[in-house]
Amino acid sequence: MISWILILIITFTRFTTCKNGYGFKSPPMGWNPYNAFTFAFNETIIKNQADIIVTGGYLKVGYRYINLDDSWQAPNRTADGTLSYNTDKFPSGIKALSEYIHGKGLLFGIYSDAGTETCGGLPGSLDHEEIDAKTFVEWGVDYLKYDNCYNKNRPEQERYQKMGKALKDATKGTDKTIFYSICEWGQSNPWLWGPDVGNSWRTSVDINGFWTSILSIIDSQVRLTQYGGPGGWNDPDMLAVGFDVIPPIEQITHYAFWAAMKAPLILGCDLNKVNDASKALILNKDIISVNQDPLGLSICQVYYKTYNETSFDIWTGPLIDGYVASLYQKLYTLLTNY
Repeated sequence: MISWILILIITFTRFTTCKNGYGFKSPPMGWNPYNAFTFAFNETIIKNQADIIVTGGYLKVGYRYINLDDSWQAPNRTADGTLSYNTDKFPSGIKALSEYIHGKGLLFGIYSDAGTETCGGLPGSLDHEEIDAKTFVEWGVDYLKYDNCYNKNRPEQERYQKMGKALKDATKGTDKTIFYSICEWGQSNPWLWGPDVGNSWRTSVDINGFWTSILSIIDSQVRLTQYGGPGGWNDPDMLAVGFDVIPPIEQITHYAFWAAMKAPLILGCDLNKVNDASKALILNKDIISVNQDPLGLSICQVYYKTYNETSFDIWTGPLIDGYVASLYQKLYTLLTNY
């Protein structure tokens, strides 16, 4: 398989977009353990990855959030109904970990679920939104990824609105602002109601390390690019860059698309194992500047043509300086032949 990207700069008229009032003017950048560690992460691993974010130059270019995923929780709530943490995995506690991360100049994120259980079978936040939001504020949480398992078939919008309100109420009168990531996998068209509820919303199924998954997600974004913008972002899932099993050209295509779509740039690789080429891509200031452009508007597909063995896409989008990033993709689609 052969693929490549040609990035062009073309003069373009400036665009504007409305803001939802949450104050997040550019997509978040950070790291999450799930893709590399699934449920096998702990306090030592999180601190190690946070240290690398700082010493490895990632913080300098904008990667700031260190987010926990599913499995940080204790198997049961405390007697008063409060969420607690797994003391074997996090012996110092979540608040101490948050303080460690903040002490590095980073921001701290956590995971919960809009169901009775998380996807891993641990306590979810459904019907505990108020007490959990207060706990997150007490722990110094800056980012909440809110999943969609074990949801009792209750309407997505109702469940996600309830946590959104709880977060606002819990932070009222404080200087704390929590980025609210709606992770309901795009099932109920969250791009239509998400801007009034949270700060990003999943627009796809989970990504994996296969090229077919990346292409499928890109194709699924064609009709959705109009919905993201400053204050609220389309989220086609975390980045799969930094894994050696993904060929370099596919990593480049994947990363450039996510950046130009103004998606959150959340790394999921083990930063100890990132090779030099992948690290150079992840730290590429030119690509990051497109993602963090103040105008905050995604590229959109303006042309495509498909043949038996090839396909051509042209995606364009405006930047604040009056220019548009135009991304042209050519693929020979013998996807099994790397």
